[in-house]
Amino acid sequence: MNPRLNRWIPALVAAAGATIAVATLAMTRWVDASGKGDEDAKGFPAGLRKYDPLQRLELITYDWRARRAADRQTSVSSDLGLVLLDDPTIAELRTGRTLGTPVGPLWPRFVYGLVLRELRDQGAQGVAVDILLGDERPDHGTVPIEGYTNVLSDTFFAREAAASGNVILASLTNFPPAPPFRKSMLGDVALPHDVDGTARRVNAFADHVLMHPSIEAHARRQRLWILGVTNDAVLLQSPDSDDIVRWPINPDGSVRILRPNGALSAESVHVTNRVWHMGITLASLRLGLDLANARMEPGRILFPNTNGVITRILPVTPANQFFINWSTTTTNQTRIKIDGLNHLVLQALEREANPTNPVPAAWAGKLVVIGSTATGNNMADRGATPIAPVDYLVSTYINVTDSLLRQQFVHFPPAWVDYLIVLVAALLGSALTWRLRTVAASLTLTAIGVAWIWIAFRAFEYDRLWLPMAHPLFAGLALNHAAMLTYRSIFEQNERQRVRGIFSKIVSPNVVQELLKADRLSLGGARRELTVFFADVRGFTELTDRAQEAAEEHVRKTGLSGAEAEAYFEQQSTEVLQTVNLYLATIADVIKRHRGTLDKYIGDCVMAFWGAPTPNPRHAVDGVCAAVDAQQSMERLNVQRDEENVRREAENVRRATQGLPPLPPLARLALGTGINSGFMTVGLMGSDSHILNYTVFGREVNLAARLEGVSGRGRIIIGETTYKCLAEQLPKLAVRCIALEPVSPKGFRQPVPIYEVPWRDIGPEEIPELKPSANPPTTI
Repeated sequence: MNPRLNRWIPALVAAAGATIAVATLAMTRWVDASGKGDEDAKGFPAGLRKYDPLQRLELITYDWRARRAADRQTSVSSDLGLVLLDDPTIAELRTGRTLGTPVGPLWPRFVYGLVLRELRDQGAQGVAVDILLGDERPDHGTVPIEGYTNVLSDTFFAREAAASGNVILASLTNFPPAPPFRKSMLGDVALPHDVDGTARRVNAFADHVLMHPSIEAHARRQRLWILGVTNDAVLLQSPDSDDIVRWPINPDGSVRILRPNGALSAESVHVTNRVWHMGITLASLRLGLDLANARMEPGRILFPNTNGVITRILPVTPANQFFINWSTTTTNQTRIKIDGLNHLVLQALEREANPTNPVPAAWAGKLVVIGSTATGNNMADRGATPIAPVDYLVSTYINVTDSLLRQQFVHFPPAWVDYLIVLVAALLGSALTWRLRTVAASLTLTAIGVAWIWIAFRAFEYDRLWLPMAHPLFAGLALNHAAMLTYRSIFEQNERQRVRGIFSKIVSPNVVQELLKADRLSLGGARRELTVFFADVRGFTELTDRAQEAAEEHVRKTGLSGAEAEAYFEQQSTEVLQTVNLYLATIADVIKRHRGTLDKYIGDCVMAFWGAPTPNPRHAVDGVCAAVDAQQSMERLNVQRDEENVRREAENVRRATQGLPPLPPLARLALGTGINSGFMTVGLMGSDSHILNYTVFGREVNLAARLEGVSGRGRIIIGETTYKCLAEQLPKLAVRCIALEPVSPKGFRQPVPIYEVPWRDIGPEEIPELKPSANPPTTI
């Protein structure tokens, strides 16, 4: 592969990984915004939320942070309280111990009216009733209390709520309170659940489409029930008849109404009311917020007080939802005041019987939520929250109200910051994986991930700042780490094959393995301190001349001609080449055994060096020891050839009697060696498309080649730098070296000190670094 392309591929992999990471965050935000946090949202793209694992992970990490923050929070606002329709209250009402007569299982609304009266008498500042009153219930009968026996239960509740003036009734867009109860404030109680069924966020408000009050009042005056609305009529029915009465709707969406004074007017069938979340509405009673004049801005809602001064700023999503700052549960009585509904009913009845009794002040100034924690069917809304696997969701209003009172909101960084965090994480994942070794990169990225988790937890705990975790850690760090590891494994496998192809024949197998293990290889141009070795086979020219003369003599004597003569000449040339290759192979094997790098063959000369591609601080020692070993190996090879020549002489006598041509004697060859050490340039030279050679060049290389020229036959000549390295690292061999007269090689202005290394009387017993050939050549 083109090296230039190789340099760009990691950057392309990193860019692709970063793009994917940012795109996953964009997709999550788009899908989440379309679903508005509703677990039941369907269609495209909202229906994809259930298939987004990163969003699920992000929500899980949010729950971890919310639990930790709630655990470390010592208290909530002391102005809050819960009055609960709990199991003991139901038991008391059913047995009649509270009212003197059993009631239930449909709890008459006058019971809640008594609670509202008692809370009003005790000075509660605001009361939110988490009970849906979407229809009138005349079947609940009258109030079974002396003095009220002719008052309908619904009427009693409506009167008490209106008299209090601070009561908020639960409302849904498709199930608002019935007309008699609409004199009270309304609070939206819709509770969307995230894709995993957990309640984390709520709508800041909802626009409720309600029947026009004038139409409802007119229907009541006519003793008619409103059944519904079609495109062209309001449908009504008398309680005394099964007949449906149609009240025509005009083309402009209005109906004609006959006023009590006899006047006719036209009113729209529906009116749209903005209903704020019940917790926000309850908090507004304490804070004096002017909800009607709340201002919408991108990402937030500004709440002014009655003087127009902005006192609260609520962070919201594009769908005008906000995440609840969960601080408490319905069972945590150490943080909020909690009482059973039955207790307040008893207090109200006692004061009804004894008006002079002192009024308790337990609920004075409190913001109260009335809800249910009863365990019967459809008695209470239960579900998962970030701080509890199962809780009564009436706690939602307490936590929302507390959040506004204490100005503690869950908020987010701007969208561009989220994208930047993911982008930086992705680039870090790629860059560190490419630059560091695998284990080091994995540990470093793990440390970065842990640090980011710590930062995200701290930011939420102290400022309720929700920093993204799933996308930076998984789509950013982990995904790009894995992608770059995959590319590295492919790249490094190719690089190993390339290294093996370049070096397997010029260095020993153990050096090849070291190269493959190296994290980074410098195969370009590098300046290194090395030792270079030149060894020339002496006698090669004489060998070829003698072989040529002998072949010509044989052809002449035997009268060979044409193809036969040519075949004989080729046979002799092959034998000469085999002889030279035998000597050169012997030298090459010695170089590899001594951890050298075989550079090239230059005719009958071998060039090698030590100290690259793998560093070797003992490059001079290994080079000189290889030269000694090579001379001794050549000597052993010559001894074997002498023995073979003796055998051939005897064989030739027999061949002469048989008229066969004699076997030629095997030539003895010698070796002249020049070695020098110093700084040289080393690297790959050539072209990937043609011949590529890992070689060295420089002044010290030229000097080593010149020293080989003055070495003669069977001698090892080394330069001064090589000698100094021997004196420092292998003094036993250095003291045996013989200082010669300085020489003036071609191309060098000053004489050069040289030394001869004796090799004939040195063995591994004396100098262990000298290793004899383990397997002498068997072909001679």
